[in-house]
Amino acid sequence: MVYYWLKNSLISLLPQPCLLCGDLDHQEADSALCSPCLADLPVLGETCLRCANPLESRFERLEGFLEESPLLQIRHCGQCLKNKPYFDHSLAFFPYAHPFDYFIHAIKFRSKLAIASLLGQLMAQQISNTASLLDELPDGLLPVPLHPSRQRERGYNQSLELARPIAKLLKIPLLNDLAQRTKATPPQSSLSLRQRKQNLKDAFIINYSVKDRHIAIIDDVMTTGTTVNALAKKLKQAGARRISVWCLCRAEPPS
Repeated sequence: MVYYWLKNSLISLLPQPCLLCGDLDHQEADSALCSPCLADLPVLGETCLRCANPLESRFERLEGFLEESPLLQIRHCGQCLKNKPYFDHSLAFFPYAHPFDYFIHAIKFRSKLAIASLLGQLMAQQISNTASLLDELPDGLLPVPLHPSRQRERGYNQSLELARPIAKLLKIPLLNDLAQRTKATPPQSSLSLRQRKQNLKDAFIINYSVKDRHIAIIDDVMTTGTTVNALAKKLKQAGARRISVWCLCRAEPPS
């Protein structure tokens, strides 16, 4: 036992290779990515104010992300104008494209918790850069809950791991006990839009009142917004004044 503890302690003190290219020479302190890979990460261009859906088929690069925010939100998409969701505002910074699709797959299906920590730090930094542009910060952060059976299978909730560094950096309470997922539903990615909505009907319960509070839902990938909308509906019924959605990646909704 002492041998393994000593071995792991020594490994943690050694420089770790970049998760993407394996480089050691340009490694950022306290980051799992080297400087060139970090600067080359794609970020979304202009997105809808309400649902963060990309309004143009273009990506920017993350160069200078430590100094400024790439956020660009000035209008609503046609879908939100036609069918207003229960949530009021969304932030998403990265497209669900390489390398984020690789990262999220590794978290969900290969138990790469270290990658979840990296993505949480990236997300926290982006939200911190954006904070001055927001009308207000939320009163609490709610990671999208997993059903207990899925959490036992995976060993952790990736949305909670994303939320931890955000809560720490912005000093916002983490409300991990606020909601529960009571239905063990099939993965949303395997369903049509109509099936997604039915799949999540009454899937969540809220454990206590959030009257007049602003709650930010934290999720990894937003595609149709069905999951966060179902959760936002329950939060509004529990008295929430405002619901924001902060997600790591925005995927293009199916046509």
